[in-house]
Amino acid sequence: MKLGRLISSALLLCFLTACQKAFPVSADLLPMNFSQPEVKSGLSSYYNDFSVWSSCISGGSVTIMDGYRVNYDLSGWSYTEGEGTEGQELKFWNGSADQFRFHAGAPVSAVSQISESSLTLNLSATDKLDGVALYSRPYMVRRTDPLYGNTVNLRFRYANARLNLSFTCESDKDLIISDITLIPASSYATSGTLRIDYDWNLSEAVSGDLEIRLRSSEPMVFPDVKVPGSSDSTYETSSPWYVLPDAGVTGRWKVRLVIDGIQHQAEFTIDKAWEPGKSYIYNFQYTDKANLMFIGTDTELFVGENLVDGGEHNFS
Repeated sequence: MKLGRLISSALLLCFLTACQKAFPVSADLLPMNFSQPEVKSGLSSYYNDFSVWSSCISGGSVTIMDGYRVNYDLSGWSYTEGEGTEGQELKFWNGSADQFRFHAGAPVSAVSQISESSLTLNLSATDKLDGVALYSRPYMVRRTDPLYGNTVNLRFRYANARLNLSFTCESDKDLIISDITLIPASSYATSGTLRIDYDWNLSEAVSGDLEIRLRSSEPMVFPDVKVPGSSDSTYETSSPWYVLPDAGVTGRWKVRLVIDGIQHQAEFTIDKAWEPGKSYIYNFQYTDKANLMFIGTDTELFVGENLVDGGEHNFS
């Protein structure tokens, strides 16, 4: 029934959309959608909206969605229903266009600017995953592609960087590592805007300028870590920090913590700028003889890069 209503709406509204005004309407007209999942997962587990830009290319570029708000409800993702969708028309695939382009930012409240070539996001340093901002990779569909007419599958990435600490302990007894604080070499950005630039020739999204609003020299606090005795495993803090990709954070940092009631401290060097979507794990080792030592940094993409249809990102 819902598909029937969508097709009926498409036939009624087809001549009202921007791309259809520029190009002839094909007989196999289909409405554009961003999936209709039955259960909340991925992006919709954290955010109920995102902002999307879309255009169709045929010689020149014609804007289809100029920062449309896309909302999530029990029926899935919709850009014609819900808060902020007033005046947003149903849009359609058109066989006369050579190519369609899409990109997006989430949540809507984090998007300060969006155009065909760039996206600007408001970022904050936070220890909560649902406080991060995301941007999608460029998504292009040509008229001859098998995906033409299908659900738009936006692949989101994190705009924040992630910091975490890990520990190995040489001890015969169980240990609790508490009062864990990461002390910066100097102030670090806690609020600002990050511009993401889109190069459609390379099908890439590239991190652009970071404009910093606020800085802080306050330590970052991490939750306690429990390490079983006689364990050679590595144990990470359960809650990381999500920070801005600040180039000015290099220098000598300190970690200060309490193990078995005794305070310890170690210094280490951050020698590279943090990057969006990268996870930085600072590794430490504790022994009864050598106390606390820094043993290296692991850098990787965020865990949870599995993607599903319709502007969703799997965080698990």
